[in-house]
Amino acid sequence: MPTAKINGEERSYCADCYWKVEKEYKGKKNCDECSYFSVESCKKDGRKLECVTVGFTDYYPAAEKCGSFSTDKEVARTEVRKLERQGKFKEAAEVYDRWGMTSEARESRQKAPSDESDVDEMVRDLAKSGQTLTFYCPHCGMPLKVGMKNQTVPQACTRCRGDLGVLNLGKFIEQHST
Repeated sequence: MPTAKINGEERSYCADCYWKVEKEYKGKKNCDECSYFSVESCKKDGRKLECVTVGFTDYYPAAEKCGSFSTDKEVARTEVRKLERQGKFKEAAEVYDRWGMTSEARESRQKAPSDESDVDEMVRDLAKSGQTLTFYCPHCGMPLKVGMKNQTVPQACTRCRGDLGVLNLGKFIEQHST
């Protein structure tokens, strides 16, 4: 049976009632169409946005009563530029994508710092602390080590020459450095 979460309460609906609820919320102005939208809160006035979930779709109906609602792309660009100045390039790219500005999203993603330098730094930190991390080639299972004795991140397996770029070594080091 379809469900909807309205005012913090989840309810099950028959097909007819669910269709009516969904139609009601689809017809309303939605905060995620606004230039000031953020999942956590409104960027214009800072208030927390209440989410109504109907089936698999989230609606933010506060836009119906909002005096700051705007669908101006220039306002969205201004908000995104603030994110870029803060170094939040991936978040900025997501906003550009939402507004259909694909070339701007691509440019913002290119400005994001590369994870490779972070991984190299993590490996150096491992070496400084006298640690070695063993991981395995996803292609052949060969044990590979980085850290104390080997401070360079291998790009290919020494046995099968398989590409190790498929591994998120930075996340792996982060999880095991505690």
